Amino acid sequence: MKRDINRWWTVLGGAVCLSVGAGVLSAFMFGMFIKAIAAENHWSRAQVSLGLTIFEFSMGPGTILLGSLIDKMGVRRPTLLFLILFAASTALVGLLPASPWIFALAFVAVGLFAPSTNALPYAKVICARFDRQRGLALGLMVGGTAIGAMFMPHYAGYLLKHFGWRAGYFGVAALMAVFSVPALYFLVKMPPGVDEDLVCKALKAKRELPSLWSLFLKDRTFRLLGLSIFCVSGVLLALLSQLVPMMTDRGETVATAATMLSIAGLTSAVGRLFAGWLMDRVHAPYCAAMSFALTLVGVLILATGATGHAPMIAAAMIGVSIGAEADIITFIVSRYFDLRLFGRVSGAMWMAWGWGAGIMIFASGLSFDLTHSYKIALWTLSAFVLIAVVSIVRLGPYVYPEQHDPKRAALDAGAPA
Repeated sequence: MKRDINRWWTVLGGAVCLSVGAGVLSAFMFGMFIKAIAAENHWSRAQVSLGLTIFEFSMGPGTILLGSLIDKMGVRRPTLLFLILFAASTALVGLLPASPWIFALAFVAVGLFAPSTNALPYAKVICARFDRQRGLALGLMVGGTAIGAMFMPHYAGYLLKHFGWRAGYFGVAALMAVFSVPALYFLVKMPPGVDEDLVCKALKAKRELPSLWSLFLKDRTFRLLGLSIFCVSGVLLALLSQLVPMMTDRGETVATAATMLSIAGLTSAVGRLFAGWLMDRVHAPYCAAMSFALTLVGVLILATGATGHAPMIAAAMIGVSIGAEADIITFIVSRYFDLRLFGRVSGAMWMAWGWGAGIMIFASGLSFDLTHSYKIALWTLSAFVLIAVVSIVRLGPYVYPEQHDPKRAALDAGAPA
């Protein structure tokens, strides 16, 4: 029998992978390169933002594909393949000719393989290893994104300043590969036999498990959660992707705008840990609603055209929310849906996340091109946050609440398996 590792090593491995993953790339780094790419290629911001929109859209089906493969084959093999291809496709962006269509199409590949560095695969392992402390473990795991968010904008800024945006993509891809591949291979492991058992059960119950289309048509929880995620993701990613150009348009320096991103990254760490801790104690949809409400306040501050210290406060509030989203999504999925469906349902929720982000990122850039201001976009985004809050609080009681059995209690007390 294979010797198992302590389950907390899996939390660390997932945190390392997320610290240099797609969430950091799309939310905290892409905006650093927008002006440089637009200036070199003589493109509008909407044209540059289209690359990130394509990235988010293709990440949706990519997440469902990876989730389905995980449900059928286990976590590690498909995730490792996707991870390597994600780093390679990111590096290739730096070699592209000055064509907006080629630039946009390249992000199809980047987005398709990006889910390997999102919470989905690592959350499934954590949900299999943790029950009583599941929220805390998920919060610590997705806290890796917060660490990356604090440091990666400055890393991207350094690469941009000294080597240009093309070398910046190479540097980002190299960092992804160096950190995430070993972390996944050596640290992210299911308890012995659990992965195989879940795959076997999923295959045997294939006929009785509902399809995603069936869930969409018949499951109210699935629709409400998807709508909420669609709305709040669009707001968060649109804000973060446009924050640097938005603030420099108001007279702030690039360094100041990067500091705002770092503040958002720092407070996202607080958001992740606090949300994870709180969801073990308070109904998760209520935790999500509180988090989304902070985003609303941050958006309203930015919509007033604030400069100076006020946008820093707004960035902190937005950071708390983007810090909580990944563990909120995965925790809620684990409490409302069969674990045999975890990969596919989580994949669908991340598709809603990606499509909401893709649409609103492009719309925000287009709004600026048409009006030379982000004012209309910001007031529109605030309305989407309200929809997210109303949708998430309408979820009912958990379908799969925490279980209290002796074997699980021993596991939660500190046993490695």
